[in-house]
Amino acid sequence: MPIRDRDSQVSALDLVIIAVIVLFSRVLIEKVMPLFYESFGLYFGDFLFQTLSNFTLTFGAVLADFLVVRILVRCFPYGGRFIIRSLVEVAAICLVAFLVSLLIRLEQRSVAGGDFRIFDHLFLFTYVSNLVFNAVVMLVTDLIFYYRWSNRRAVAVEAEKRARANYQYQLLKSETNPHFLFNCLNVLQYLIHEDADRASDYAGKLAGVYRYFLKLEKSTVVMLEEELEFVGKYCDLMRERFGSAFVTDIDIPREYNEARIIPCALQMMIENAVKHNIVNSENRLRITVRADSRFITVSNNLNPKHQAGDANGMGLRNISRQYEMLFSRSVEAGEDGGEFVVRIPLIL
Repeated sequence: MPIRDRDSQVSALDLVIIAVIVLFSRVLIEKVMPLFYESFGLYFGDFLFQTLSNFTLTFGAVLADFLVVRILVRCFPYGGRFIIRSLVEVAAICLVAFLVSLLIRLEQRSVAGGDFRIFDHLFLFTYVSNLVFNAVVMLVTDLIFYYRWSNRRAVAVEAEKRARANYQYQLLKSETNPHFLFNCLNVLQYLIHEDADRASDYAGKLAGVYRYFLKLEKSTVVMLEEELEFVGKYCDLMRERFGSAFVTDIDIPREYNEARIIPCALQMMIENAVKHNIVNSENRLRITVRADSRFITVSNNLNPKHQAGDANGMGLRNISRQYEMLFSRSVEAGEDGGEFVVRIPLIL
C-alpha cells in the first residue's frame, strides 16, 4: 500500500502512555536503586558487573535483544500499532532480563554449593540491573532500526512522488497529444461533410475522452467500470479512423466492475498497440481484453512498425511503477505465441 504520513502520527493516548512509562521508570530508579546499597552495601554497578564480566552471557543477552527487535520490526512495522508493539517490547525486555538473571544465579549456586537460594533479594536486584541493561540495549537497537527505516521511508516517499508526477505527465501528454488530436480533427472534418449524425456522435465521444482525462487530475485509482466506459469511447474513435482494420474484443464479467485499476492503464495499452503496429486493410490490428480474479490481460497481434513511437516502453514502465508503489504488484508484459500480452493487476 502507499506510504501515508498519517500512519506515523502519535495520538494523545500514545503520549499519555509514554509519559506514564517515563514517570514509572523515574520512580523505580529513585526508590529502588538506593536499596542496593542500604541492604547489601553494593551499588547498582556491582550487580550490573555480574552480567558484563561474563562475555558469553553478555553476548547472548545483546543478541537476544537484537533478535527481538528484528522480530518486532517484521511483525509490528513502524508507523502503526504502536501500543501493542510497545507492550510486546516491554514484555520481551522483562523476559530476557529474567533469563539472564536466572543464568547468573545458577552459575553462582554452582560455585557456592550448599544451601543456596536462587530466588531471594539478590535475585531481585540482579534482575533489576539486567532489566535496565537490556532496556538500554534494546532501545539503542530499536533507534538504529528506526533511523534506517525512516531513511528508507523518506527515499520511498520521494520516489513515489516522482513516479506519480511522471505518470501525471504521461497522462497530460496523452491528453494533449498533438498527433491524436490532429487525427481526430481530420476524421471529424471528414464526417461533417459525409454524415452529420456520425460527426455529432464522434464529437461527443471525443469530448467524453477529454472529460475523463480532466477528471483524473487527482485520481490514484478508478473503478474498472469507469475505465471500460472510457476505453469504449476511445476505441470508437479509433474505429472511425481505421475502419474495419481496427478490431477489439473486450469481454469483462460484470462481477469485476467494482474492482480498481490505475486510470488510463487499459487505454495506454491500446494506444501503444496502435503506435507499435501497422494498421491498414491488409494488416488488421486485433486487440483482446480479458479479466480474471488477479489480472486484466490485454493482447494484440504483431505487425510491428519499423519506427514505433514510445519505443522505450515509457508508458508501460510508468504504469508498472504505479502498481508497485501503490499495491506492491507489477505489470507483466512480453511476447507470447505471436502476440504481445500485457497483464495488468486487478485490485479487488
